[in-house]
Amino acid sequence: MRIAYLGQMADVATENGIAKKIAAQARRWRQAGHAVRYFSLVPTATAWSGFDVEHALLTRGNVAQRVARSFRLADRIRAWRPDAIYFRYAYHSAGLPALFREIPTVAEINSDDLTEYPLTLGRAKVLYHRLTRTRVLRAVAGFVPVTHELAGRFAAFGRPAEVIANGIDLDAFTVAPPPDGSPHLIFLGSAGSPWHGVERMIELAHLLPEVTIDVVGRADSELGATLVPPNLKFHGVLPRERYEPLLRAATAALGTLALFKNRMEEACPLKVREYLAAGLPVIAGYRDTDVPAGAGYFLSLPNDVAPLAARRGEIVAWLDRWRGRRVARTEIAHLDNGVKEQRRLAFLARFVR
Repeated sequence: MRIAYLGQMADVATENGIAKKIAAQARRWRQAGHAVRYFSLVPTATAWSGFDVEHALLTRGNVAQRVARSFRLADRIRAWRPDAIYFRYAYHSAGLPALFREIPTVAEINSDDLTEYPLTLGRAKVLYHRLTRTRVLRAVAGFVPVTHELAGRFAAFGRPAEVIANGIDLDAFTVAPPPDGSPHLIFLGSAGSPWHGVERMIELAHLLPEVTIDVVGRADSELGATLVPPNLKFHGVLPRERYEPLLRAATAALGTLALFKNRMEEACPLKVREYLAAGLPVIAGYRDTDVPAGAGYFLSLPNDVAPLAARRGEIVAWLDRWRGRRVARTEIAHLDNGVKEQRRLAFLARFVR
């Protein structure tokens, strides 16, 4: 197949989880014998050096320019003559509905836009999105939601759906040797994502003064006057080669801790796949699509605002059990994107004319 990968709200100019995911998917598709080109309207028409995907990027420009450039991007996709479009869904763009009716399109659903966007966008943008989202979603042929919860929320559109949680290339990671000394936790995140739950990390740092918590991707200056305990360290945005030593030195890692802000219970964050690929067990506040119930390497905290003090003893005992240990690769083999991308390609091929 010739697959046009259409991205939205994905800044591939920098090394980040989404850019790495898109590159890894495209790499697997090429290995399977398919042609792939990435198309997107972007803030900056340059790509991160590790983004090894053939691409066509157009700068978004201002609001007036964005409409015209949306049609121009759609024309570039048509000119490439793809068999199918794989669409990372985010919002309506003027040139897309007609394009999707011409070329079979499968939309990857990564979040519930109706609950997430009010947390990150202004009122005018949220209103525009609510008024226009169905124009795009009704034009697609099928959905690939990353969780079962999202599949249920988009079921009203009556399209075939295949739930495929986020995966990772396990061969690109080595299991870190267990560290010595006092416990360390690490969190990989980004600004502008309130569901990450930085306030819960502050709460944990106060509860566990003997545990050092490293936060990558956020700066303490973003917290304003919030009192940050000395064992909570913010490192700002770091490339992988700079945060990897922190990852390898950690006893365990933190996943999303405030998903309730999105009114969601289930998720499959890319960061958690990276933690597990490095052998780190995870503490998080949601149900992970790929983690079996009762898995010893995944400590579930409440997905609400309840104080964590009542769970302190459980957290300390869990961390003690993981001192000097790593998650066995056999327990997470199902996270590898080799199998996941085969399923994705098979689903996409169903719609090729």
